[in-house]
Amino acid sequence: MNIEQNRLETFNDWPADASVSPQRIAKAGFYFTRNNLEVECFSCGLKITTWNYGDQVMARHRSLKPNCPFVSDPASSGNIPAVVSPLSIPSSSFPLDYKNESERLASFDNWPIPQVVSPEDLARAGFYSLKNGDNTKCAFCKGVVRAWEPNDIPDVEHKRHFPACPFVITTINPRLHSSDNGQLAQDQLGVQKHNGPKRADYGTVEARLRTFSSWSPHLIQTPDLLAQAGFYYEGMNDQVRCFHCDGGLRHWDPDDDPWTEHARWFPRCSFVNLVKGQDFVTACSLENLNSSNGQNSKIQAKKRRQVSNEELQAHMISEPALTALGIGIDVQRVRRAMKEKLELTGQGYSHADALVEASLNMQLEEEDGFENPPLASNQIRNNLVAALIDFSKGTDNGNTDQTLQPNIPQQSSTPPDCPRGQFDACAPSGVKFEKSVSLEEENRILKEARQCKICMDAEVGIVFLPCGHLATCVNCAPNLEDCPVCRSVIKAAVRTFLS
Repeated sequence: MNIEQNRLETFNDWPADASVSPQRIAKAGFYFTRNNLEVECFSCGLKITTWNYGDQVMARHRSLKPNCPFVSDPASSGNIPAVVSPLSIPSSSFPLDYKNESERLASFDNWPIPQVVSPEDLARAGFYSLKNGDNTKCAFCKGVVRAWEPNDIPDVEHKRHFPACPFVITTINPRLHSSDNGQLAQDQLGVQKHNGPKRADYGTVEARLRTFSSWSPHLIQTPDLLAQAGFYYEGMNDQVRCFHCDGGLRHWDPDDDPWTEHARWFPRCSFVNLVKGQDFVTACSLENLNSSNGQNSKIQAKKRRQVSNEELQAHMISEPALTALGIGIDVQRVRRAMKEKLELTGQGYSHADALVEASLNMQLEEEDGFENPPLASNQIRNNLVAALIDFSKGTDNGNTDQTLQPNIPQQSSTPPDCPRGQFDACAPSGVKFEKSVSLEEENRILKEARQCKICMDAEVGIVFLPCGHLATCVNCAPNLEDCPVCRSVIKAAVRTFLS
């Protein structure tokens, strides 16, 4: 096996998608043993079984067996190198100038996954195709990247794997910096880039809740709170994972808030940014910084703590509370939300968005608990009927454009108690409304218009871009790739609040 050509012929069964080519291995003194990826040196007997992209075979040989005769002096070791006449090499075999972007782009003529990552983006990021699956190689640092996934950005992947690449330093870094500034401007406008979830099977709150069957009841963080914050239980200790960004958290402290911790440790999660907003994520990141500097202390308490009126009042004049009150949130709901946060964590809200969200959730809970509220009192009902009668009398003279036109006799009587909305039964004897507008029907139509078109339960709150449709709630939107109304691809999303 001292003859390089003989060593090369042993690689007939070498896998085509292997990380290192047979020519480089044979040239470094090895032949193929046909045992998985094991090769052996003809001179010193060194065996190598594992290979990675970018391996320098001779360098590995020298580091593992520096005293090998072939490594020390190939000429005196008995090695006979393969001799190839330059005339026998076809002109197409000469290396192409892949430092030219057009040459790189031409290498992707049979690219197998254009729907995952485009050849244009790869060539622009310095890669050319190796004509072997989805393997790509940088023309500048020779780094190889493969196993491309949806939503991969070639520039970002190039920088992540090979930060010292000269092309990354001179071209990609300035380009990403400019792109980050553009993304920052979008973030300031509330526009979030839309990506699909890593675990679509846990895309609903109900699916995530089902994973918490063995969750410890002694933890303050309940399955409901964790599932709402995007987490599902992995079944080990207190370890949970986000269905969208795949970020995992464990070792929960009593004062940890799931939404806050999610935003603190995974600020780039699209689910958190979409549901809570960029300001909330930024505030949580600042809290994390303060905590690392020792400016925050955690309250170790497994039960709700007592909150004094003085403490609550002090938090009610904080900036988040004043902001929530300033936009019209009911003061009692703000107090309740603030008190609950203090009881659970010992800390007030550091950002107005979170307080507004909690207050609005309380309002929704109240509305869900009173789907058919009774009229305030019989007196109010009677006054309403009397006002309608007076209105009808005033319209007989033709001074008012009538909407309701009752036939009214001269006598009147106190209307009996009646179900909500049935004014004919409540009207005095003989009063009959010929035409009326059903307030309940109008309310039903308006409620359906504001209802999520996916879950048909929560209120719509996400506008998809570029189509502009307002069709889903914040919980359903992260699971979609196409707009449910027009089926166009969702590229970005904006959180909206109906008022």
